Amino acid sequence: MVTTVNIMKISLSPFLKPFLKSVSASAIALLVFAATAMPSLAADPFRSQNARAIGDQTQKVFELIFKEGNYKEAIKQLDVAVKAEPNEPLLFVLRASTAFAKEDYAAMQMDGKRVRANAEALRGHDNLRAYIYIAVSDLLEAGYIFKTEGIASTGRILPLVQNVFDNLQKAKEITPDDPELNLIKGYIDMLIASVFPLSDLETALESLKLYAAPDYLKWRGIAIAYRDANKTDLALDAVNKALAAAPNNPELHYLKGQLLWSQGGANIPAAKQEFETALTKADQMNAGMLADMREQCRIISGGVKCPEGNR
Repeated sequence: MVTTVNIMKISLSPFLKPFLKSVSASAIALLVFAATAMPSLAADPFRSQNARAIGDQTQKVFELIFKEGNYKEAIKQLDVAVKAEPNEPLLFVLRASTAFAKEDYAAMQMDGKRVRANAEALRGHDNLRAYIYIAVSDLLEAGYIFKTEGIASTGRILPLVQNVFDNLQKAKEITPDDPELNLIKGYIDMLIASVFPLSDLETALESLKLYAAPDYLKWRGIAIAYRDANKTDLALDAVNKALAAAPNNPELHYLKGQLLWSQGGANIPAAKQEFETALTKADQMNAGMLADMREQCRIISGGVKCPEGNR
């Protein structure tokens, strides 16, 4: 059971630790907003049965961000998708995440309100999705309040965070083994475990390991959890599984490079190679993440400037 004291702690930490330590802007979207899609019957990345249909344009944005790690093209595709599929709640979660990456918190809040309106419209014919996205909209609002008002806003954040848990529980009561739900729940459980040292990490990762999908998000989250717990061998195993599902995502190569770097010694050349592989796709990355990657690559190389890539 999550107590009031625990919720207060949790309400602050997800807006500090993941925002500052996440691998990239899209990892921010994963860890903080924990929101994903239910694409069309032919390409639902979560379900082999009972797939939900969303628009093709929204699906394209989703895959550009999370599978390809192509932030620049995703931004362009968002404009197309918003015109074509204005009723899809996921679409506005994705747009809110890009607004956050640009530190445009007012736009993030506006998109969060669109998420909620679209989620409310799902009530009665897809309550699972409705509860999931209502939870996400409250998390977006909590994030907006924290980023604009700081630690003094804890009292306002507290009920929103409680609402997140309440609505995810309602979704769980409908379909407890739903892949999308468990991806979101798994990331939240993972964050809680990172806040409270006595929390059992393996228990926190159960939702991700047992039910979550797609693999490139599932194993990425598990890799980040093990990285933050200093369990580097397990993190490397997880990131390799994520790369098997999304081999062209430069952010996954970046994460693997960080893990190899942390092992030091004979792993440093392999770490540098992972950074350089990621930098071959510099033109598609978020600017802040790219700057961090180049600086870390320079440090690994003993002060020698790393390849600029094609940007």
